[in-house]
Amino acid sequence: MDPCDRLAKYLAMFKESLNTLKIIDASSSKIVDLALSYFMDSRYYFEKRDCITGLVTISYAEGILDALKSLNIIEWSWQKPKERIILAAGSFDIIHPGHIEFLKWASSLGDKLYVVVSRDENYRRFKGSKPVFKEDERLYIVNSIRYVYEAFLGSTEDIMESVERVKPDVIALGYDQLKDFDFSKEINVRGLNTEVIRMNNRIGVYSSSNIKNRICSEWCR
Repeated sequence: MDPCDRLAKYLAMFKESLNTLKIIDASSSKIVDLALSYFMDSRYYFEKRDCITGLVTISYAEGILDALKSLNIIEWSWQKPKERIILAAGSFDIIHPGHIEFLKWASSLGDKLYVVVSRDENYRRFKGSKPVFKEDERLYIVNSIRYVYEAFLGSTEDIMESVERVKPDVIALGYDQLKDFDFSKEINVRGLNTEVIRMNNRIGVYSSSNIKNRICSEWCR
């Protein structure tokens, strides 16, 4: 299993298990705080994609709590978290490595990744041109990617319609995706319990538009 996939599941289970934590002996409080600090360090390393270090620090957290439990000075037990649903979106016209890495990253944030594929009408409106592949073709391609649990076509009118349909725990955004759209405001207005997580860095210099230009410069003569 990919270290980041493993760490994502580890973090989710650890977070859920903290609901069972009960301090019996008050003298253990500072040691419990140390374990929680290691847990927070793991979340930090996960966000930075340093997942090996994150696995080490969360193992420290688990080890400390297990030791305290064996001494009967705390209570805690592992709990399986509820299924964590992730939602991502995009045009996905001419799939390239950047798309694959984005979907791989998004899938690592939870258990099931749903992907909204933009309609041809929206593509023309925002890009100013027609996509190479029609919406049904792009949908078929995205549904064939191993990281995707289910892909579906988006709305032509309301970007939040897909969010309300899936009710995800997390909306995963690319580095520069939809920066002008206030997801937090819309989530609050619609009464959803959804977190928005954006990639920290751009993946390479991949661009479907650049690929199309390269194709035309080489073969459209």
